[in-house]
Amino acid sequence: LPRRQPNHRVQRTVAITTRSIHTYNSQPPSWRMRSAFKSFLISLIIATHCHWRPLSAVAAAAETNLDEKSLAMANRSFAMANRIIKKVKENENPPPSWNMILQVMENSFLGAADDNSNSNIYQSSPREEKGREHALQWLAHDDTSSSNLSDDEYDRGLLHRYALATIYFATGGDDWNTCSRKQTSICESVEERYLSPYHHTKWSGINGKNGQTTWLNLSDQGLSSSTFLPLEVTLLSPSLELLWVSENEQLNGMLPSYLGEFQSLVSLSVYKTSVSGAIPESVYTIPKLNSIRLYKSKFEGGISPKIENLKELKWLWIHDNGFTGRIPEQIAGLGKLEGVTFHGNKFTPIETPNGVENSILKSNIIPEALCNLKEISLKHLWTDCDEGALSPALSEGGGGKKTKFVVKEGVQACSCCTRCFPRKDEKIVAAIN
Repeated sequence: LPRRQPNHRVQRTVAITTRSIHTYNSQPPSWRMRSAFKSFLISLIIATHCHWRPLSAVAAAAETNLDEKSLAMANRSFAMANRIIKKVKENENPPPSWNMILQVMENSFLGAADDNSNSNIYQSSPREEKGREHALQWLAHDDTSSSNLSDDEYDRGLLHRYALATIYFATGGDDWNTCSRKQTSICESVEERYLSPYHHTKWSGINGKNGQTTWLNLSDQGLSSSTFLPLEVTLLSPSLELLWVSENEQLNGMLPSYLGEFQSLVSLSVYKTSVSGAIPESVYTIPKLNSIRLYKSKFEGGISPKIENLKELKWLWIHDNGFTGRIPEQIAGLGKLEGVTFHGNKFTPIETPNGVENSILKSNIIPEALCNLKEISLKHLWTDCDEGALSPALSEGGGGKKTKFVVKEGVQACSCCTRCFPRKDEKIVAAIN
């Protein structure tokens, strides 16, 4: 019978087979035995589709009309995957999550694990998995940075370039508000455009040195994800000092526990997003963290007493979420704290001892010990106040006199609060002092 013309599916099968041969030759005997049967099945599939004899992928390609370009592209993808994996393995003291991402990449790129084994390692969303694949293909075939970077520069920054490309594809980068790779998106310069052939530390919102990313600011970019950021963001953990992904309403998921590996992190900003869940306990182990801004999102759960470990913390803005429980007294041990916002959550009020009369609202959620910081560092402390504790007053505004609400005379939300907000949903602001 005449040989069928190979279609795109068959070409993909040949490419995968070629990749499997390279992988087979580089693996230990135990792995080869398991993989050999898979390769045999692939050969049978090729033979069934195209009436080929079960030869190697290279011989099969030579006997058909499959061009050398297709095989060359497959080999470039395989070579780039191995290069990235090798860079991960070269790290002498990798964070724990790097072992996880190594297994995920080996499975995704090389097929070096059993089917569906990623679900036992790390649960990638379909979009994240596609982002991983697109990033690899971009690096292997479309990245033209070799014209602008030396081999040494490229090699030093390869892991970060791969991680940033994965973040781009996994969060809908082509639809970002600014500086996407699409020329129709607004961007101040060609260098700042994502996936441009220039050094990745010149891309919009990114700063770094020696190929290592120190700042990642993707605020108000229109990120879209169901799982926060892809696992590849951990490849930035040794050097990243600033992580800002605020004002992205389509950014969902939860803060991952591996955030605690970002031991150089100084500022974490995830406000005005749809990110939910509790603050991971690991976050309280980041020694340099001085700013946490999570307000107007969907966070919940309690604030851990371990917050006392964040000795450098200056700003804690967590208002308008769903946090619950008591605010821990240990927060009073943060001697550098300057600003805190607690209002608009579901914190448990502090009970007033029986028989004690004072002007503090029954809805007070602030530990008295926190007020001691007002003499040391605390400048701004915002909390809730009851609707009945507010009185209307007129104020001059740009459009004439407007009604605002102030706390009634002789009433306080807490003994040291600088501002309080009514518990109801109305957008009314009340000032103390």
